[in-house]
Amino acid sequence: MLNEILKGNIERKTITQIYGPPGVGKTNIGIISAINFIRKGFKVVYVDTEGGLSIERIKQISGNDIENILDNLIIYEPESFEEQSAILEKLFFIDNLGLVVVDGISSLYRLELSDNVNENTRLNRILGKQILTLLKIAKKKNVAVLITNQISDTSNGFKATGGKLLEYWSKTIIRMEKLDKSRELILEKHRYSEEGERVRYKIVKKGVDILS
Repeated sequence: MLNEILKGNIERKTITQIYGPPGVGKTNIGIISAINFIRKGFKVVYVDTEGGLSIERIKQISGNDIENILDNLIIYEPESFEEQSAILEKLFFIDNLGLVVVDGISSLYRLELSDNVNENTRLNRILGKQILTLLKIAKKKNVAVLITNQISDTSNGFKATGGKLLEYWSKTIIRMEKLDKSRELILEKHRYSEEGERVRYKIVKKGVDILS
């Protein structure tokens, strides 16, 4: 199952969440997934909340197919959490949509968190509405949704940001970790695959190489 994720085969009609520390390869999987769906004849929306999407990296992975990829890739770069919400609402009106990638679902959310309890409650409501919007798009339009997420440190190691809300609505959850000379995917939640599955990989010019 994890090998399919590394090839960009994201399940449709549901939300897949990948999370891990910076530099572990989350954006690379987002790009690989986008290219995979475009080559199957679909349009892809890529919501880049952290400014991490590189056109040069897309060119490296897509090779000679770059013109077709860019013609069918719709990129949004929200500057606020509210703008992120407005962008997601627009996605219902995009024809032939195959995949939505939200790279950094909680990045703008975290930037706006404060000591004000009422404000944080409002942000949590917005996050909840965004996830439900993505789920409706997935189900009604037969779309795959891939969200990447940041981490928070705890006494038991790192965990995904967004708490129970993102954990509940993501039907597939994959943790990404850095090893000495490679990286590893770990399946934490899935509807029918065995949890705990692990696959090692490394990031290369053409995308990723699966090691085991």
